[in-house]
Amino acid sequence: MSSNGRCALCDGTMPPATSEQRRSYCSNACRQRAYRRRATVSTTTPPTRQNLRVLSNLPAARDTFIGRQQELSKLDQLLRRHRLVTLVGSAGAGKTRLALEAAGRLRRGRTDRVLLVALGEITASRDVVPALADALGVAAESDEPLRATVVETLKNMKAVVVLDNCEHLLDTCAELTDMLLNRCPGVRVLATSREALWITGEVSFHVEGLPVPSTDRDLVTTAAPRSEAVKLFVDRARERKPDFRLTLDNIAAVALLCARLEGMPLAIELAARWVQVLPVADICDRMDEPLELLTLGCRKSPSRQSSLREAIDWSYQLLQPDEQFALRRLSVFDGGFDLTAATEVCSSERSAEPVLDVLSRLQAKSLLTAVPGTTRFRQLESVRLHAREKLLAAGELDMAYEALARWFTDLSDVLITAPLSVPADVQLKLDNHVDSLLGTVEWAADRDDERLLLLTSALADCAARRGRLGQARVMLRDALRRPSTRDEYRCVALNHAARFAAEQGDHDEAVELSSEASRLVPDSATALAMSCRSTLAAVQQSSGEWEASNANSTECLRVAELLGEPLARAACLVDLARTALSLGKHERAEKNVMKALPISRASGMPARIASALTTRGAVALVQGDLDEATHAFQEALRMDGINPLTAPDALEGLAVVAVTRGQAERALRIEATGRALRRSVGVVPNPFWAEKVAVAMRTARLMLSVARAEAASTPLTAAETEAFIQDEVWLDRTEAAFGSLDDHERRVIALLATGLTNQQIANRLNVSLRTVASRLQRLRDKLGLQSREDIAAWGAERAIG
Repeated sequence: MSSNGRCALCDGTMPPATSEQRRSYCSNACRQRAYRRRATVSTTTPPTRQNLRVLSNLPAARDTFIGRQQELSKLDQLLRRHRLVTLVGSAGAGKTRLALEAAGRLRRGRTDRVLLVALGEITASRDVVPALADALGVAAESDEPLRATVVETLKNMKAVVVLDNCEHLLDTCAELTDMLLNRCPGVRVLATSREALWITGEVSFHVEGLPVPSTDRDLVTTAAPRSEAVKLFVDRARERKPDFRLTLDNIAAVALLCARLEGMPLAIELAARWVQVLPVADICDRMDEPLELLTLGCRKSPSRQSSLREAIDWSYQLLQPDEQFALRRLSVFDGGFDLTAATEVCSSERSAEPVLDVLSRLQAKSLLTAVPGTTRFRQLESVRLHAREKLLAAGELDMAYEALARWFTDLSDVLITAPLSVPADVQLKLDNHVDSLLGTVEWAADRDDERLLLLTSALADCAARRGRLGQARVMLRDALRRPSTRDEYRCVALNHAARFAAEQGDHDEAVELSSEASRLVPDSATALAMSCRSTLAAVQQSSGEWEASNANSTECLRVAELLGEPLARAACLVDLARTALSLGKHERAEKNVMKALPISRASGMPARIASALTTRGAVALVQGDLDEATHAFQEALRMDGINPLTAPDALEGLAVVAVTRGQAERALRIEATGRALRRSVGVVPNPFWAEKVAVAMRTARLMLSVARAEAASTPLTAAETEAFIQDEVWLDRTEAAFGSLDDHERRVIALLATGLTNQQIANRLNVSLRTVASRLQRLRDKLGLQSREDIAAWGAERAIG
């Protein structure tokens, strides 16, 4: 054996050579120190055309990165200002791909090395530092541990360390990151996790699903192609079916599919792989079971990404037992929930922790989302369905729904104890949990639960407030076919069904239901009996039985005052005012409605206030006070917006005012808007009001030519109605269009008004017949007119020539 001379680093004596290979260093320690010295020197070398590229171990992209440009820009800004940025999001949100794209766009100058440390397949904490060392390309030296070697190597580097999938090794990743940030001033960390690391200096960047397009039929064809979620679906679909394209036949289905998947990239990519087997519409139809459908992962993908179920189950298995219990129980909520509802469902001896604390931890782990500006939470649908599977497997479904049914029953009990005085906060809670209430009603129906009729009545109320009276009636009709052991529950359901039937003009059915409801409450001095009598009065109003209606409303008022219920009293006063108006007793009507108005305003309930205001407007209209009537109708519209249950009366009232003031076209258009709203929900006016509006509209038509009357009898658009309600902006379409006519259009109108045919006009203008037809079509669209005859009449009236 012989020596190879002196060590190139420490100048120490080299140990005896054991092979023919020439050695430069006396030990592994010197070799590693020499490597670090060279790395340090290289970071201070001025960049040249040859070394502008950042050295990294990032994998090369195999498919197109879609969208997220704003997120990438924001991440670049954050990495400039902060040394630790954590991408936090739920399973399948695309955190890893976003981090890799952001890291891959870093440029030499602030960064010399990008080190990807993939932790997804690592299960032991002791393997985290070796994974970083492997990415860095260093090994343990004989005289120092691996951790120290890594720190010494990174100490003088400008490097970005990408720690990917930290959620199952949070403590270890937090400790390692903290050490790197403290001891390596040139190091920045970009982490991905379903939960933040929670260390000093961390900036959390929440990654959500890609923006999804509107699924509105009128908007989808223009919105869908611009949607990032749709672009991702199309790109991945073409990997399986190269000729796949967005078409008029599939664009709505693609948009709906992306919306149902909430823009989650993993779910979209898995769904797109089915296009070689199924049409998009069929894929969308199968989204009721997305956990079953979305299982076509790549053979080389990590196990947690091979299906949507496994991706979510990865998060579920990392939860503490009380967190798993709460997540399972929360799966009964469809459409979100608040803290009160969650407490009712999750409180159990199985979960000792306060519910708010558990919710906060689930939110931190990206399994719940707080709804901005509210105290409500929601789950991604895929997470909820996975939790529902766990709930079933644990045998807890009935217990969870029983807790939810108790809570909804407690809320709905007011329909028995104070049906005409339901507080606004109770209505709001029911409306906010309407999807969960529907699930509870279905659960109760499957078990013939005696609470079914009460819960269905509460659900029908929610549907009616949204203008879905037909749906509400079907719900109640189905529930009433079932046997009931609680008379008060059946009475509530019958009473609701009778009122809704009366509002839609089904008089005979309303009378039958109302009579049966009244027979179930023999004590006339109760709140429920008062409500039944009020419904009977409404039924009688709908058929013009004014004296009988007045008698029943008067008795209702007496009971309301006896029970001390101001909201019920206001409702009775409004009914009495309408009846008095129909009987020609205008002063009594004014007196009653003026008593009801302050009580209604104090309720804070827009529909009640609007109802009182429209009644006040009707009284003022009959008394000839057009200014007061206008003010009341406009305030009612501003108060409750385009509510199809209250807006028609106010719009029709303004139409009658317009006729009285000689504004015939305005009157016809406003009345048509109110009529369209009525038609959308099937609500009919009482006979007195219907006749008054009909007489006014006949007068308006007599004030105009047939063509102008027909053109004016088209509803305002939603945007025009909103502008009219909020800002009293009135757009006369034809007059507004008058100023925008060009010379060619004016010439066509002038010739048309003289009675020329299209061919004669074409000859006069020296253009083709097709050109004339095209100009006429544009004129019809611009002026809102129906035919060439309408255009001719319109031009003649304005002497266009």
